[in-house]
Amino acid sequence: MIWLYRKLILASIRAQMQYKLNFLTTAATTGLIMVIDFLVLSAILQRFDQVKGWDIYEVGVLYGLASASMSLYRLIAPEIHDFERYIVYGDFDQLLTRPVSPLTLLLTRNIELARIGGIVQGIAILVISLYGLHQEGKNIVWLLAYVPVSLAVGTVILFSVGLATATIGFWTGQIKDLQTFTLYAPATAANYPISLYPGWLKLLFYTAIPVAFMNYMPMSYLLDKGGSWTALLMPLGMAAVVCWMALRFWKYGIHHYHSTGS
Repeated sequence: MIWLYRKLILASIRAQMQYKLNFLTTAATTGLIMVIDFLVLSAILQRFDQVKGWDIYEVGVLYGLASASMSLYRLIAPEIHDFERYIVYGDFDQLLTRPVSPLTLLLTRNIELARIGGIVQGIAILVISLYGLHQEGKNIVWLLAYVPVSLAVGTVILFSVGLATATIGFWTGQIKDLQTFTLYAPATAANYPISLYPGWLKLLFYTAIPVAFMNYMPMSYLLDKGGSWTALLMPLGMAAVVCWMALRFWKYGIHHYHSTGS
């Protein structure tokens, strides 16, 4: 299965790279949008110095991790994110007739290479922020060591939420509006300290849509904002649990799927 996945991925990448100029332009545009967003945030933080005890570099760490994780998710699972058209136009029926798992086929179609620009820009913001923290005299060794873990956890959590949202489409037929509440808004909220939000929203971000585990929980501990060393392990457990639940929900949705012709 891994061999097949690798072969399909490479085929998708080759197809995308037939249009190199389009790839470079789109990737640069995606990254530029993120830079502009962060510049606006930086201007606000420069005016108020800190937000809930988080300075510009500390928020930059959260922002860089959340942005890069979102871009990684969009890179590896674009068809999951755009799953609505498979339901609306009946394209999912074709996947069910193939001898390969529908999820495997979806994960190897139309890899969105332009998202590499977003990943690069997110990591660039992260590097600049870590350098700023180092200049402030803070020990960033453990922060650096945990960055790959946080990126992996964030990508898995966003993928799981995206897959669960796509699965709801088996019953509703449409998911674009729903994604605003399950993906876009939570992913944007994860750019900032979760402590900014009211209690009910914090609860949501620690349970049903656990974006707090992407960056806020472990970084709070590593930046001496509170918590214990378990904050470094809990995100791994949460990512595993939500991924397992999303996959189970996906399988349940497929069993209850009715094609557009039925």
